[in-house]
Amino acid sequence: ASVKQIGGYFRCTINDVLMAAVSGAIRRYLLEKGDDLDDAEVRVAIPVNVRPESFEVELGNQFSLVILSLPVNMDDPVRRLRETRKRMRSIKESAEAFVGFQVMKIMGIPPQALSRKGARFFASKFTGVLSNVPGPRQSLYFTDKKIKNIMFWVPRSGDVAIGISIISYAGEVTLGIATDTRVAPDPEKITEYFSEDISHLLHLAKE
Repeated sequence: ASVKQIGGYFRCTINDVLMAAVSGAIRRYLLEKGDDLDDAEVRVAIPVNVRPESFEVELGNQFSLVILSLPVNMDDPVRRLRETRKRMRSIKESAEAFVGFQVMKIMGIPPQALSRKGARFFASKFTGVLSNVPGPRQSLYFTDKKIKNIMFWVPRSGDVAIGISIISYAGEVTLGIATDTRVAPDPEKITEYFSEDISHLLHLAKE
């Protein structure tokens, strides 16, 4: 409900709000590590569903990857949110997802060794993978036990150092982060900063 309120006030999608909050959390984390963020951006790959709408169930994954540069150089949370919205809209209006899907299909055709090289090259273009999945809106049950929460983890390959997973379930949003400890030894701080960034945006929306 808080994320919806923020999105309604600033005229952006729920996804825009969550991506902007991730940017704010990573920014704060990097600043605490002493990084200079004046001209910095963090590039993340976002899985996008490219399966055509159909009532028939087909096995196999059909997704592409698009690249989003998180504006971690922006201090103002509202500017950061608006810039994130602008970049997300630009991606949606481009052919990037379709092109990425075709590239990934081609990468699966050559011998395994060549495919691995292609995967490593592709992975070198971004620092992390970020996925936001809308889960069930109502609580689920296993026999008579209520499922309190559900979670997933994004796949990573090559030298991709960060995996960010966001899922909504029964009116709540959960953020999970998996990191290479050489890059981010204490990722739990990023989850804390994410919650605080959402709270800050909510406060601005209520003013």
